[in-house]
Amino acid sequence: MNEPYFKLLKDQAAGIPNATVRITFDRLIELHRELMATAAKIRGDNDLTAQGRINKGRDEGKKIAWKVIRAKAFAARLNERINEKSAKIELPPFDKADVAGAHLRSQVRERLPKSAKEIKALVPTMSLLYLQTLLEAPELVGADRETAEAARIRAIDIVHPGKLDELERERAAVQLLANATSAAANAMRELAELPNAHALNDFLNQAVPDQRHIQADVERETNLAAA
Repeated sequence: MNEPYFKLLKDQAAGIPNATVRITFDRLIELHRELMATAAKIRGDNDLTAQGRINKGRDEGKKIAWKVIRAKAFAARLNERINEKSAKIELPPFDKADVAGAHLRSQVRERLPKSAKEIKALVPTMSLLYLQTLLEAPELVGADRETAEAARIRAIDIVHPGKLDELERERAAVQLLANATSAAANAMRELAELPNAHALNDFLNQAVPDQRHIQADVERETNLAAA
């Protein structure tokens, strides 16, 4: 087995602060080891014909298909949950009844540069007032979508310092998990001698037609991980 690879994964898992993700990562490593060990044992069985090895690999794969399904679902759902957390970050709204505030923002719009390129260059140094004015009506100041997104990120950094950095660390951990999950799924594909990812998905779904209990576990675990 590829021990340097597994050592790298364990080192990466150890650096993940989220305990639920770290435990899931360790569980995934053991699954990958199990898949590779099973494949090696079958390939080394000289009593099996070529077709016999395929049949044996698929029979063994069916026994642990639920683990691969759970791993894939966990990585995908956790990524969704982080996107949901990001979307929920809000900036303080303007008081629509505040006439003086509306007038002030109108003055700010007049002071902003007239080109999207110039506005974007100023975003990193803008005050919260300027950023929120831009975000209130990007089209009124000529800001494009990219500039508006940059302004939103900068405003969030001011209002919720460190929040986006925290989310980026979570995204990085999920990406590591997704990469390791993909590698483990590929090991399952090789064990069952399937031609591609589509065939693997069909194999997994046929092996475990009712996945509601797995999805329920994934919902519970990812809820803990994203808390």
